[in-house]
Amino acid sequence: MLSFETTCAFFVASLLMAMTPGPDVIIVLTQSSLYGMRAGVLTTLGLMTGLLGHTLALSLIHISE
Repeated sequence: MLSFETTCAFFVASLLMAMTPGPDVIIVLTQSSLYGMRAGVLTTLGLMTGLLGHTLALSLIHISE
């Protein structure tokens, strides 16, 4: 069982990391501001496709072990 202090530190660190925008958010914002909403949506769909591909590959590797 984790101590109360460790649990609180983990919660605060997780909250800060969840609130910090990653590079994918910056890319979408840049594309949207430069080329419009359609480019932002297409960039988002491309990023989601990449994440889906990575997740699928990881799950297939995990199943084969």
